[in-house]
Amino acid sequence: MLKSQVIQYLSHFSKSELSDFRDFVYSPYFNKHENTKALLDFILALKDWNAENLQKEKVFKILFPNKKYQEQLLSNVLSYLLRLLRRFYMQKQIEKKELDQQLDLLEISLQKEQNKLFLQSARKLEKKFQESTIQDSNYFFQQHRYEQLLDDYDLKHGKRISGDYLEKALSHFDAFFIGEKLRMTCQMLARKQVTGRDYSFSLLNELIVFLEKRKAIFSKIPSVWVYFLIYKMMTQSDPKAYHQLKGQLKSQVTYFQHQEGRDLYTHALNYCIGRLNFGETEFRKESFELYQQMLENGLLYVDEMLPHWDYTNIVALGLELQEYQWVSTFIKTAKDRLPKQEKENTFTYNLAAFYYSQKAYEEASTLLQKVEFTEMYYNLLTRILLLRIHFDSQNWEALEYTLETFRIFLLRTQKLEEQRRKSGLNLIRFTKSLQKLLEQKSLLSNKDYNKKASHLESQIRGHKMVLNRSWLLAKLKEMLGTKGS
Repeated sequence: MLKSQVIQYLSHFSKSELSDFRDFVYSPYFNKHENTKALLDFILALKDWNAENLQKEKVFKILFPNKKYQEQLLSNVLSYLLRLLRRFYMQKQIEKKELDQQLDLLEISLQKEQNKLFLQSARKLEKKFQESTIQDSNYFFQQHRYEQLLDDYDLKHGKRISGDYLEKALSHFDAFFIGEKLRMTCQMLARKQVTGRDYSFSLLNELIVFLEKRKAIFSKIPSVWVYFLIYKMMTQSDPKAYHQLKGQLKSQVTYFQHQEGRDLYTHALNYCIGRLNFGETEFRKESFELYQQMLENGLLYVDEMLPHWDYTNIVALGLELQEYQWVSTFIKTAKDRLPKQEKENTFTYNLAAFYYSQKAYEEASTLLQKVEFTEMYYNLLTRILLLRIHFDSQNWEALEYTLETFRIFLLRTQKLEEQRRKSGLNLIRFTKSLQKLLEQKSLLSNKDYNKKASHLESQIRGHKMVLNRSWLLAKLKEMLGTKGS
């Protein structure tokens, strides 16, 4: 029973969610099946959800003490508990949408001709709209629906309460439609960058012209204007739209739900990554500042946890910008917000990266020995960092061993993306070239040495797929004594 869907779902519940689900299962409105209550109580009482404690025969005996084991009977109870769990998910989702519930009540009261209830509900809804801190596209669709119901009420009673509700409903629908159109367009453009697939963008050109002419109106609607700026950022080479977007996000991201706020910042971060790939190193600082904004407004967290990818990216950016004090504090204070499964590996690797930045190579190497290769991501990162440690400390024997084991890893790991494999192999090739050049330094004239270094720099810059390009160029900058990237 350990591998059943019920156990898999429940294992991802927090303590409060488990408690809420138990209350749900015990509610006679939702469930009158006593065996499902007994099954859930048995599961929740266990300290460990392992194969031994969840043996089917053992569970069956708890539920049906006077019956001979019948797998189908147990399967039926599990199936019913699973249906309750899915219904619980739906109920929790409904409860989050308070305005939609109140709009449903308004619509029902209109249909049932409960005029007093309708007017009371309308006044409460009006107040809710005024107090709402969220003003995303759905907010405007809800207002559109609200104004339509008010108009239907007036028509039904042959009178007007206040103003032209139908005109307001249309205005709110425009804000909803345009915001959603732009949001989905930006998603499609982002996918196009990854897959290369072409999409059809109907009415888009006309819509952009329309918005440009009505900037005074729509620039005041964040759910429209933020996506308009993202669209311009993604389709124009001028970074002006990006800087406008960055300012808008800082002041207006609170108008969006948590996940959508994260998505907005992701668009901005992806733009910065793209500019960095073209060698515009000033966008390294831009990326770092975007992450800092997300930390400040809480958008970096998912279910109150900090994704380990983001943690590692923040540390890497901070170290490249030499924000050593800030990064040192962040590594330690943010550790407890990391997901349990990745916490130790993520913390250990990033602490090693910090020691490396301080040229404490021995301490960094010792820490890297503690990183477990449970995930390809840290396997790759650890090998790259070891490569850099051995190169910087000029431990050529250790470097040669690390490069060879890294090469074998890249060639034999089938799950690795081909682009990343080639980028890693190019990192190995260029690192060997750097090492060879350093070893020849005393044998070459300054002119020949600089010529070879400049040629290698051109090769690295000109190659499309190179892992750790910025580190390679930084090493060449040191070797050439000229300005690099």
